[in-house]
Amino acid sequence: MASSELRLNHGDKCVQLTATTGEEQLPVGSPCTRFKLLGRDVVYWLLMISSSTALVFGLASATLLGRVYFVYGGSRRWLYTWIECTGWPILLPPLIYCYWRHKTKPSPMTPTLVLIFLGLGFLTALTNLLYSWGLSYLPVSTNSLLCSSQLAFNALFSYALVRQRITCYILNSIVLITLATVLLAVSSESDRPKGTSEREYIVGFIATIVASALFALTLPLIELTYSKVVGKTTFARVLEVQLGIEFFASVFALAGMWVAGDFQAIKEEAIMFQGGNAAYINTLFWSAVGWQLYLLGGVGIIFLASSLLSCSFMTAILPVVPVLAVFVFHDSFPAVKAIALVLSIWGFISYLYGGYLEGREDRRVLSLPLTSNHGEHCSL
Repeated sequence: MASSELRLNHGDKCVQLTATTGEEQLPVGSPCTRFKLLGRDVVYWLLMISSSTALVFGLASATLLGRVYFVYGGSRRWLYTWIECTGWPILLPPLIYCYWRHKTKPSPMTPTLVLIFLGLGFLTALTNLLYSWGLSYLPVSTNSLLCSSQLAFNALFSYALVRQRITCYILNSIVLITLATVLLAVSSESDRPKGTSEREYIVGFIATIVASALFALTLPLIELTYSKVVGKTTFARVLEVQLGIEFFASVFALAGMWVAGDFQAIKEEAIMFQGGNAAYINTLFWSAVGWQLYLLGGVGIIFLASSLLSCSFMTAILPVVPVLAVFVFHDSFPAVKAIALVLSIWGFISYLYGGYLEGREDRRVLSLPLTSNHGEHCSL
């Protein structure tokens, strides 16, 4: 949480006061010997590792299974849009546990909150639809590398909406990731899958870029929802926001399925799917679980840190997916794509190092000595 501690030494003990941003208050008189790692509590790192793990496994499995669906006979994009957001019921058990464990009640569904869930739900459904178009036309490796552009978009949206600073390192990462995207665009002829026309490839390319931009916009909007509407942020509130957004997104996706006639086509598509009906159901089910883990991990990192850090984690693991796609789908991996991969990784490292320097500077400022009104020396 965003809070700073004022510690006044008094003999062999210390009194711990708290300067907060309104999100969290620490108890007065707690011991100063609490174990920390890199300036953070161990619980913080456990939650960060859990969120990161959910994000990594969720994204890798969902992306590969999504391509399996389209390669092995699936073609209903609205259906897959619904799959990307319909896994929200798996969040109910941990949410109920949070209510019971911390003796809290659900947040009141105010008109403002309902409108926010409705708007973000529509934005999520549109993002998922565009991503489905991209995944149906592009190789997994190309699709994943294009999705790394979300870090550049998120840096710009975070600056505009939540006043996240753009340092020279973040600017460098934006330039590198943009170059990687341009390289993939100029090498499209050699990368196009068999049976995919040039027009379809271009549609998939543009749809993936736009989906990355919309997803990057969603993250700071969620961060604003936490700070401006939800108020005090707990893990239960994080789950509530995720449930609200995904519920409305699934409703929009169901409406799209009805208009596109997917309900009538599902039965025949399952029969024609390579591997049969069981493989069809398993592919869609585990893909839904993977997407929900991915989104939960991303939102968890927003809760623990910021939307920009969440997006950087997502970008960090994207290079893993193209490597897996080479083994699973035998995607081509020419030199141009390898250079784009290196540029994406370089851009992420540039951002990460810039964030490290920024955090170190913030800690240095907070550690500067202050003098209280009573002349007592304390550290911030």
